[in-house]
This record gives sequence, C-alpha cells and structure tokens, in this order.
Amino acid sequence: MLESDILEAINHLNEIKLRKANTNYHTHTFRCKHATGTASDYAKIAVEKKFTILGISDHTALPDNRWQNIRMPIEDLQNYSDEIDEASATYPQIKILKGMECEYAPEYTQFYIDELLGKYRFDYLIGGAHFFPVQNEWMGCYSADNTKANLFAYTDYIIDSIESKLFAFIAHPDLFGNFYLKWDKETISCSRAILEAAAGAQVPLEINGYGYRKEMILTNDGFRKRYPLDNFWELAENYEISVIINSDAHKPEDIDKFGDAFGLVEKHALKVITEF
Repeated sequence: MLESDILEAINHLNEIKLRKANTNYHTHTFRCKHATGTASDYAKIAVEKKFTILGISDHTALPDNRWQNIRMPIEDLQNYSDEIDEASATYPQIKILKGMECEYAPEYTQFYIDELLGKYRFDYLIGGAHFFPVQNEWMGCYSADNTKANLFAYTDYIIDSIESKLFAFIAHPDLFGNFYLKWDKETISCSRAILEAAAGAQVPLEINGYGYRKEMILTNDGFRKRYPLDNFWELAENYEISVIINSDAHKPEDIDKFGDAFGLVEKHALKVITEF
C-alpha cells in the first residue's frame, strides 16, 4: 500500500471518529406508545452531549389510523408538529429537524407529500419497514414466519420503498434478521438486491444502533443480533452506497447509544454521511 493510501485511510477513520456522537436523525417520543420523552426532553440531552443536529422522527400518524398500537392517531399530528417547533424555539443552539418514520404504501404517497412535507413542512421522512405486504396482507417483521417467501416479500417491499424516492434514508434495511434466521444463498441474493437498489437510487441506508441494545435471537448457528447483520454490511462494501448511523432512541438518554455501528463502518470502509 502506498504511503498516500495509508494517510488517506487514517484521515478517513479519524473523520468517522469525529462524527460519532454529534448527529442523530432517528428518535421516538412518547407518542409512539413504546417510547418515552418529548421533543424538548431529547433536545435538552442533545445540547448537553454537544450534538449539532437532532431529528425527531416518531412513527407517522396515518390518515386511516392503521397500526394504532405503535403510533399516534392522526388527530395528534398537529400537536406533534407544534411540540417540535417549540423545542426548536427553546433550544436555538442546536439544529432540530422535524421528521417521521413511515411505512411505504402507494395509498399514503399523497398524504406524505401534501400533508407531511407540504402542510406541516416536515424536513424529512424515513422509510422504515416494520410491516410488509404478503399476498395482500401485512406481515409484521417481529412476528413473520421464518420462510423464504417472507424474505422475498420483505425484499421487494424495501426495494419499492427505496424506489419511491419519498425517503431521506431507509432505516434498518436488514430488519429481516428478526424473522429469517439463516444466512444462506437466498439471504445473500436478497441483500444484494437491496444494496443494488439503494446504490441505483442513491438513497442512503441506516446502520441502526437500536439493534445493539436488543435481546439476541437464537438461530441454528447460535445467538446473534437481530440487526444490524454483519454479513449484510460486509456485502455493502461492494456497492456505491452511503450509510447513515442513528441510535433509534426510544428514550432521551439513548440518543448517543450507537452500539458498534462505527466499528462496522470502519471494518468495511463504508461511506458515512451526517447530512442529507
């Protein structure tokens, strides 16, 4: 290796380390019913920890109030928007962005564009597949059966989400690790399809810190993380993709708990972005 290459690699790693704990675009408030804290609670801790950008990105309200057990009702959307505006006014020393984590579905496209991005002036939307369609029924990523058919359906859904171009990035693209417990030729093929779609559309993929804080899952090969899947991100080395790291905080004190996401980036020389 040339000396110039070594210096470039060192500078790259140093740059990544400097970025470790100053941005987070993936946080959830009490409104999602499985998290705690308000936008101001997050902002207060973000300022204390010297963050430069904080994104509040609860699970989106939906016009038909679908999946009500993990999201605010549509009637609460205005309050959520106002709460983020109030946090921005209270903590002007940090850039606070207004976001939502959204399931992609064609019937919601105009709602996302006209209401969230238009009327409420959201700064960004995250694509997050907690559910995916299988033969006209929605399957949950935490309850789906360990089948190839579900893996293929999940993959198609993530690709559709990417190609919609609605989302600033795709959260936890390897969430299929919750239900598909093997790393085999099908997993490799599906992972490559997701990575290829992200590279083609130039949509960043997220390494999600929440997976490091969750209970391990038992597979035939022993215990492993549900996600992030190391094998998935090893494949990502071969694609021209951008990676964003977030903690997916469900309480304010988890705002800087990224697990070993930065180690994963360094290991596979992935391109990290902190703004989009």
